[in-house]
Amino acid sequence: MIDYAEKRDFLRMPIDCELSFGRRGDDARHQGKVINLSSKGILFTSSEGFAEGEQLDILLTPSNALTPPMEAAVVVSRVTDNDASFEIACEIERIKDVK
Repeated sequence: MIDYAEKRDFLRMPIDCELSFGRRGDDARHQGKVINLSSKGILFTSSEGFAEGEQLDILLTPSNALTPPMEAAVVVSRVTDNDASFEIACEIERIKDVK
């Protein structure tokens, strides 16, 4: 029998919602789709690829109008090229106040 222990400090929650993002300090915006979210990170897909270490600003917009949007500063930690799209994993540096 294989004994498996979760090694993550924070569990990931699957989320199906849209995401707008761009390089920090750049006005160009890109669109993506969130796969999952934890208190320390986010995984999303996009047609745009980025390099590890790039700093992004993201705006997550839940499909449920009762849940407020989340704006955060993130750093790309991993990018997987899936031919038609990219899976982008990011570490959340800080969550910004959305007004």
